Amino acid sequence: MPLISTFYDHILDISTQLSVSVAEALQEARSLGISQLEVSFHNGDGHTQALSRELSAAGMGISAIPAYFSFGRGADVSAQAQPVFQLAKELGADRLLVIPGFVQGRAKEAAAQAEAMLEDVALLGELADKASIRLTMEDYDNASAPYSTSAGMLRFLHACPQLSACFDTGNFRFMAEDTLSAYGALRGRIGHVHLKDRASAPDYGDDELTATDGAVLYPCPVGAGGMPIAQVLDMLRADGYQGTYTIEHYGARDMLSCLKASVAWLAPRLGLGEQRLAGAERPGVSST
Repeated sequence: MPLISTFYDHILDISTQLSVSVAEALQEARSLGISQLEVSFHNGDGHTQALSRELSAAGMGISAIPAYFSFGRGADVSAQAQPVFQLAKELGADRLLVIPGFVQGRAKEAAAQAEAMLEDVALLGELADKASIRLTMEDYDNASAPYSTSAGMLRFLHACPQLSACFDTGNFRFMAEDTLSAYGALRGRIGHVHLKDRASAPDYGDDELTATDGAVLYPCPVGAGGMPIAQVLDMLRADGYQGTYTIEHYGARDMLSCLKASVAWLAPRLGLGEQRLAGAERPGVSST
């Protein structure tokens, strides 16, 4: 059965926006049918025991641990990897979403950094293999990320056999790359999915991102924007994808309402039927 995930950061947003405890926010997300979370390294570092108790009480697992690295500029790959691997072990997570870093400087210098970054990620793959940790990488929406396009992603996938593509439905738009064409390029290497939609108006959040073609993009619930997410879901299903679907809308003004709308749109398309969109009846947890 497909699993729906979201980000622990989104849970923290719900807690802050609605002035409820993190435990209440977790239970609210769980009631929607969200059974897993992406817990970034910064969320868990130094807070492992408390975080483990929170997730256990909510009956939630971990779909991935996103972690930033500083590869490509003489980094000690093993030294950077070990605390992340240790956190994954302590939390019982087996998937790391690697964000290897960003290039700087002029074209020649940036190209050299990108080449070194490929080597560092390949070494990380060898270390992850020994630690029984799976690696995935997304199409990061930053022009300084040499993995922001499908072509860039393929370079890293070819350099690191242990790496799978985390297909983010909203990030290729930042580089003005067609999402469905990107899927075709990465077909066969997709091991994780972020469902992110993009709106052209700030109806759900004011955080804006200007794409390389000048389009201004805003956060919104899955299915409420302009990304071809339904088509991506069809292709994933046809290709036999059995992984987790992570809902993402950083910058949402009302995170709980966005999560409810996203799950309501997504669940029937995954064959999960009606999800109980509870929460409004609980004192202090209403998003209206």
